[in-house]
Amino acid sequence: MSKLSIKVFVLAIFAANLAFAQVEMSEAQKNEFLNDLVLSFENEFLWKAKGSNIARRLKDKIDHGDYAAISDASLFVETLNRDLYILSNDLHLKIGLHQSQPTNSAKPKEFITQSLFQKQLITDGVYYLKFDEFPSLDSLIKKEINELMSSLENPKAIVLDLRDNSGGSDETINYLIGYFFDEKKKLATSYQWNAPSKEIWASPKDQSEALSKAKLVILSSQSTFSAAEIFTQRLQLHGKAIVIGEPTPGAAHRTMTYLMSDIFLLHWPYEQSLHSKGEQDLEGIGIIPDYLAHYDDAKKVAIEYIQNGSTKELDKIQLPPKTEIIKELIEALNAKSDEPVESFIANYVVLDNKGQVLGTLNKFRNIWNDKCNGKIVNIHHLSKSQFRAFIETAYGIIQMKITLNQEHKIKNIRYRL
Repeated sequence: MSKLSIKVFVLAIFAANLAFAQVEMSEAQKNEFLNDLVLSFENEFLWKAKGSNIARRLKDKIDHGDYAAISDASLFVETLNRDLYILSNDLHLKIGLHQSQPTNSAKPKEFITQSLFQKQLITDGVYYLKFDEFPSLDSLIKKEINELMSSLENPKAIVLDLRDNSGGSDETINYLIGYFFDEKKKLATSYQWNAPSKEIWASPKDQSEALSKAKLVILSSQSTFSAAEIFTQRLQLHGKAIVIGEPTPGAAHRTMTYLMSDIFLLHWPYEQSLHSKGEQDLEGIGIIPDYLAHYDDAKKVAIEYIQNGSTKELDKIQLPPKTEIIKELIEALNAKSDEPVESFIANYVVLDNKGQVLGTLNKFRNIWNDKCNGKIVNIHHLSKSQFRAFIETAYGIIQMKITLNQEHKIKNIRYRL
């Protein structure tokens, strides 16, 4: 069954972990989906040689019986996502469960436009802006962006914080980029499967003359993802922005989500965008900052750069000290028995949320952790009650987002690549 003949759902790309609860799946449904997936790689992947190679290796795993004993759909999806990442090195290529999508899950437009950005005046003419998403471009989003950019009076410098930006709309980033160019400029060339290439241009706005002269600093992190990476690359390589922060993961390919059956969704990369400077692709590479700074320090370093015209580049990003919770988490993830996990939950998890945390940790240990030394490679302190831990595995870096209550007990843990 070709993806071209089935219904398309455009959904959020950010992949939170699925519930560990049992989801019904028949053997026939699983096998039909695997066959469709192999055919999709063989016939409809943007990179033909790579698609053929993935199809062959995936078929080998199927023939070897790697998925034969899995009867739970959520476990099947998580295992297959791990294997697809190993085969493709593409952070956008994912499987999902249609049943896991909550009804009316889309955010109301009013909520999106009100939460699109944060704005702070640092000193006279120096502004701090924070974008955590790039929602689909419509009249409301255009109005919100126009009002924001028009409110920047006599701009000398702008710190644009994308450290927590999980991506979104290519149309929105290109609209926003236009404010930083005082003339029309080719940004990139877009390539899609079975379609002609398309040039992407920056179009100046009424405020572009002033904003294009302002010093622009973009803050990046290991959680800057997808469209946020493309936005940063297009400005950095054209000499319009200095990037301060952490290298980004390299998730650059545009994706659509297809309903493959009553159960399975497929998040499928369908577009590659190559920057006009050197035809560069970000996938698997990411953004290399001009100045390295840890997530927790990037804003302070950026303000120092704006005030002094330079900053000391760090040879190595320094990690904040590990908390007791993280030390215990490492031990629990590396444990050969269930006892350390149970001890961790008893000591650090809110009573009402033990099931969710236990399911997350067990799934991580069962699927991702068979070749994991549990090394914490980074920690982001998002607030007093929330942090991200980055855990090194044989398959890639896993992000665990941990939320605490006022007593510093864990309310929930979520993870993704």
